[in-house]
Amino acid sequence: MKRLRSEFIASSTELELYYALWKLSNARRDRHLAVIPVEGGLEIPEPRCVSAPIQVLPDFTDLNNPAFFVASVGESSISLNLGDIIVGVNGRSIAGYVKEFTAWIRHSSPHGLYWQMAYGLPKQLSEVPHNLYSQDLHLRLERPSGDRYDVTLPYSDDCYGFGFQYSLAGFVEVMRRDNFNVFLDRGREIVLLQWLDFERDDLVKDIPALMDYAEREQILDWDMVIDVTYSSGGSGGAYVIQRLVDQPFRPTFGNVRLSDLGRERIHRYRDRTVDVDSPDIYGFNLSRSWLYEWARTDATEAIRRGDEYTESVPFKLAHLPKESDGILRPAPVHFTGQVAIINGSIWGGSHLDQFVAMFVDNDLATFLGMPTGGFSNTWEGEEVLYFPGTRRPVVEFMWSIGHTIRPNGEVLEGNPAQPDIYIPVTRQNYLDYQRILLDAAIDTLKP
Repeated sequence: MKRLRSEFIASSTELELYYALWKLSNARRDRHLAVIPVEGGLEIPEPRCVSAPIQVLPDFTDLNNPAFFVASVGESSISLNLGDIIVGVNGRSIAGYVKEFTAWIRHSSPHGLYWQMAYGLPKQLSEVPHNLYSQDLHLRLERPSGDRYDVTLPYSDDCYGFGFQYSLAGFVEVMRRDNFNVFLDRGREIVLLQWLDFERDDLVKDIPALMDYAEREQILDWDMVIDVTYSSGGSGGAYVIQRLVDQPFRPTFGNVRLSDLGRERIHRYRDRTVDVDSPDIYGFNLSRSWLYEWARTDATEAIRRGDEYTESVPFKLAHLPKESDGILRPAPVHFTGQVAIINGSIWGGSHLDQFVAMFVDNDLATFLGMPTGGFSNTWEGEEVLYFPGTRRPVVEFMWSIGHTIRPNGEVLEGNPAQPDIYIPVTRQNYLDYQRILLDAAIDTLKP
């Protein structure tokens, strides 16, 4: 961050200062954190999505030599061949492009960097200086034969999207909920959970519905594949795991850095009272009474002592109180079969990072595919920045105010659980990638 000091001094317009703040934020390597406009603050471009009619994916064959390829195209770019490698972007070599654009990419891990870079390569992003783009997207590409060719693609206001083809031969959908979809292969007695989200209020409705169905259909002893490729974050992963495994396990822990924002957060919880309309359920302290009690006692004492961080406690004290042994037990009704987890993107992270780490660090599942994004923390806080000597706001600047501690004792940020079986996305396998992962996962479930 200190290396960027000269860019702030050199800023002569509000837009230049805005871009310098984005580079400052990104230098922390935390995908959670952003620069947010505020009323009366810097005049900046309206958020937009401008894209060329092409979708790009990273080829993860060699992380030390980043490669990107054409994954899908729009009608106006039919001259492009799927799978061709991009060797140049707007006159830059791909190595030069990676070097220049890394500073503009929010990411928490090398995998995450290249995933986000591929997503942004066909686009003009509002948090990136416009002069880094050309009027059109000029690409130099290489065919499998080694022959190279050039194309020019126009930008438009259409946001071009991409998703892996999802072949589920043998599986039949039996349930669709807000947080997940459920598929069954009755011949092989396998449950496939296509995980989508961790919204707490939905979980306490969705998970009981799943368990009621599993009990009624007598599938609690079936093996399970959990596909987290398209999942976002939230909370409550430990509550879910208690129903999916038959072994005790250690959940994630967390702490709070006792900065201004950290102390503010603790004071906020210290002064709250228990919501009598939020009864606790097995594995979930919905009333947050454990969290508020910790804020009034241990956390407040840490502030008085002048500690740098609070002691680590079970994550947000949502599943265990501070005085517990740090071990969660399976719920009374739970699955008992083997579990495999597959992940086919680096898009997801946050609570998804924790969900996967709890499985991997406790040896509860075989993890296949690619790591998650690695950007979990306890909380973030926002601070409005002001021009010196005035009350004129600049932007709202986000901070991470605590670490997530994996069950193995390591800090999670920038350090997601690694797959037991690493199967990277490549230009050779991406069209069948999701099925490759699913088949590989099913193979791990065989006796």
